[in-house]
Amino acid sequence: MQFARTGTAILLALAASAAPVMAKTTLQLASVETPQTVWGQAAQRFADGVAEASAGEIEVQLALSGSTGTPRETLEALTIGTNDIVMTVVASLNTYDQIAAIESYPYLFRDADHFGKVFNGPVGEELLAEITDRTGFRLVGAGMRGAREMASVRAINTVDDLAGLKIRVPNIDIFAATWATLGASPTPMSSNEVYSGLQSGIIDAVENPLSAHLRSKYYEAADYVIMTDHVYGAYTLIFDEARFSSLSEAEQQIILDEGRKAMNWGAQQEQAQDAADKEKLASFGVTIIQPDLAPFREKAAAVADQFPDLKPWVEKIQAVE
Repeated sequence: MQFARTGTAILLALAASAAPVMAKTTLQLASVETPQTVWGQAAQRFADGVAEASAGEIEVQLALSGSTGTPRETLEALTIGTNDIVMTVVASLNTYDQIAAIESYPYLFRDADHFGKVFNGPVGEELLAEITDRTGFRLVGAGMRGAREMASVRAINTVDDLAGLKIRVPNIDIFAATWATLGASPTPMSSNEVYSGLQSGIIDAVENPLSAHLRSKYYEAADYVIMTDHVYGAYTLIFDEARFSSLSEAEQQIILDEGRKAMNWGAQQEQAQDAADKEKLASFGVTIIQPDLAPFREKAAAVADQFPDLKPWVEKIQAVE
C-alpha cells in the first residue's frame, strides 16, 4: 500500500509540473484560389506554419478552388461555422460595411513599398481593427495581391482616351465610381462572362492583376495592357470574430503570427512575379502601355467626395511615408 501511494504521488507531481497542453483544434480555411496560385501556396504555408508552431495541436484544413462556394458564400459560411477562415480580398467585406471598400479606393497607395509600410505599421493595424469592429469579422494580415491593370481592345495612352470605354468592374460601388470619374463607362459583370464579353464587344476592357489577365487568357481578346496601377489589392485571412475569440490566447497568437507571415510571403511572391507576367504577356503579342499616371491620380481624387466615410482613412493612409 505504501508503494502504491508513493507511486501515485510521484505521478501526480509530474503531471502538476508538466506544461499545459492545448486541446486539438481543427480549422477549415476556404478560398477560391487554386493550390497552384501564389495565394493557394500562401494558404498552404499558413497551414504548415500553424501546425509547426503549435506542435501539431492546431490543424488547418484547406478547402481551395471554390469548393465551399463563391467568396460571398464562403464568408456567409463563417457565421454558421461551416468555414472557420476565408482567404480573400479585404473589399469582399464591403457588403457588411463600406469601410472595407477602402481596399479598392483608387490610387490609395503610391506603390508596393507604400502598401507594405501601411499594413505592416500602426495605421494598417488600426484600419484592420476598425474593419473588425464594424463588420464583426477578424482580419489577420494583409498581403499585396498585385496592382490592378487594364486589359483593353484599344490603346489607352492618356486619361482622356478613357472616354466612352466600356470597362468591366466588380460589383463594388467604388470601382464603378472610379471609372465613371475617370471618364469610362463602367459595366458590372460576372468574372466568368468577361472573356466572351471582350470577344463580342459587349465590353472594351477589364481590370485585374496581371496574373489574372494571364490565367483568364484575356490576351486572346484584348491586344493592350495599360499599366494603370489604380488599386493595390489586399488579401487577408478572415475569421468570424466570435469564433476567433473562442480560441485560447496561445492559439490566437500562433494564428496571428503565422497569418502575417503567410500574407507577407504572398506579397513578396506577387511582386517578384509581376515582371515575369509582363514578359509573358508581351510574348503573346500584347502591347504594354505605361501612361503618365499623374493625370489619372488627379482626376480620380474626386472619388473621395462620393465616399465621405472613407475620406479620413484615405488621408491617414496617404500620409504614411
